[in-house]
Amino acid sequence: MAAMTLAVCAASETGAPTLAASPAERLRAAQSAEERLTLRATLNTATFSRQSSVSSQVVVCRKPGCCRWEYQSPALKGLMMIEKGDTVIRLDPAQTTASTACSNREHGRFDLLLKNYTVTLERTEPIIGRAADVLVIKHREAGRPAKKVWVDRATNLILRTEYYDSDSKLATLTFYTDIEWNPPLADSLFEIPDGWKKVAVEDDPGKHWDRESLSKEVAFNVCEPAYLPAGFAVDGFHLYHCRCGVASAHLRYVDGLNSVSVFERFTQCPGRGRGRGFGWGKGRGGGRNCQLLANQPGRMLVRQVGDLSFILIGDLPEAELSKIADSVK
Repeated sequence: MAAMTLAVCAASETGAPTLAASPAERLRAAQSAEERLTLRATLNTATFSRQSSVSSQVVVCRKPGCCRWEYQSPALKGLMMIEKGDTVIRLDPAQTTASTACSNREHGRFDLLLKNYTVTLERTEPIIGRAADVLVIKHREAGRPAKKVWVDRATNLILRTEYYDSDSKLATLTFYTDIEWNPPLADSLFEIPDGWKKVAVEDDPGKHWDRESLSKEVAFNVCEPAYLPAGFAVDGFHLYHCRCGVASAHLRYVDGLNSVSVFERFTQCPGRGRGRGFGWGKGRGGGRNCQLLANQPGRMLVRQVGDLSFILIGDLPEAELSKIADSVK
């Protein structure tokens, strides 16, 4: 009995799951496992849409408190991202510039996920030579996004992730192809190289604004929706500039896995001309909307009210997005 107790304690200290852990507890441990591990690995990602698919490969170097991503795919070759605590650094070797922004930490997001989603153990299977538990995350209501993760039994690291949209189609795939455990990683890997130019980020996606300050920045009163689907909570207010240069207020709401974005801006936009009152789109939206917004996943609703345009993006039924739009005052 004493030996069994020591074994359980040892497993807990190394991050390995205990036999008594529920699927939800396994997922909670997996959410924080990366921050405690030291590794060098190759990570592959693929994003699928009706029009096309995009894939990339990244070399990941990670140690407690730090992570570095170095992109290998031709379109982003050499680009590097470093995350240290609440800071994200983008390194562009072509310009020898470093851009620093706030990390958008998802504090409290997991408890919100458990409120709206169920977590079940589907099976255990090997992946890249390691035993992994396959956990399925499904909304308590039908017609919502879902997620499937492969959690390493020895370390709790998520080895593979599949994200499915509300139509049950695979939207995003992420998986490791090789992992080197506990390699020596120099501190310089996670620092801005000497002599590089530091560039200010005009739109810091991690910066949270209060409604009054954001209204002053965009030069109109930012409106909030009075209706949100059950389970959604405010994630934050942000400043956003499209490629056309138009300043927008970005209101983001989350339910732990899914999100709804409300963009508010003056209707006149060089990238799309005058608004058309009301419209629906899926994926790119047929070129009707500003190009950068049109690349967002999920359904898109565009409504014009006076001199303002409201653009709602979310993977929700059309009726739900319409109710949100109708409640924006």
